[in-house]
Amino acid sequence: MIEMLRALQIPFLAGMLLLACAAKLTVPDDDPEPLVALHRRRPFVYGVALAESVIGAGLLVTSSGVVRLACVVFFVSATWIIGDLARRGTDEGCGCFGGLSTAPAGGRGLARAALLTVIAVVAAGVPDTGVQVLSRAGAGGIILLVAETGLLLALSPEIALAVGRTRNTTPCELLDVPLADTYARLYTSDVWREYEDTLTSAEPSETWRELCHRYVVFPARVDGRAAELVFAVPVGGRRTAVEAALVWESERDGQDDDSGPRRVHSPV
Repeated sequence: MIEMLRALQIPFLAGMLLLACAAKLTVPDDDPEPLVALHRRRPFVYGVALAESVIGAGLLVTSSGVVRLACVVFFVSATWIIGDLARRGTDEGCGCFGGLSTAPAGGRGLARAALLTVIAVVAAGVPDTGVQVLSRAGAGGIILLVAETGLLLALSPEIALAVGRTRNTTPCELLDVPLADTYARLYTSDVWREYEDTLTSAEPSETWRELCHRYVVFPARVDGRAAELVFAVPVGGRRTAVEAALVWESERDGQDDDSGPRRVHSPV
């Protein structure tokens, strides 16, 4: 019984790693990238997701000691990072499950990481692959896996956030979004990087909110002509595009001028 339970930790760890990888790639972090800590910036997050996928798949198909050691090192590192965040009492989330792990790191997350570290150490010497273990597990083994998964979920603060997101039906036009968040989203968008060099001032000349967008106006000069760039920044979903419209000074003055570009846009 004990040996079966020990062997079942291999597919269990593989499942946790692959689940964490999928969450990082499918649930984006809502915080603007330049403002978050290193462990939550996209390049780092994607690198961790790649490591999780390689180790998780490796646990399923091979009993290599290198893969088992990598698994132990991975969870030891995760425990150290979460413990450091909890010790410093910051508002930073661990990013363990992408955008679902934005709550401040605390005791539950640290206990989960420590438990996974212990499991990785205990299971390191199992001679079988995860696939082989599952093929021999039977109904009793599956029940044990489900029970262990339930225990891990009880230690996961992400569950409450996931449930809360499914219940959040607030229309985007009613969302209260700080102006600082709008600027941060604008400054990290592709359309801002594309037209930043045409701006003649780093400070916006005007801002206003209409329904699901906040509009930010900057003075610009395109092909030697004075203009204004009006950026439309969504206040809702992260996958909605930031757009920009180019308005010539002659158009604002009521003159009829059909030359030159009028509207430009680019996805985030």
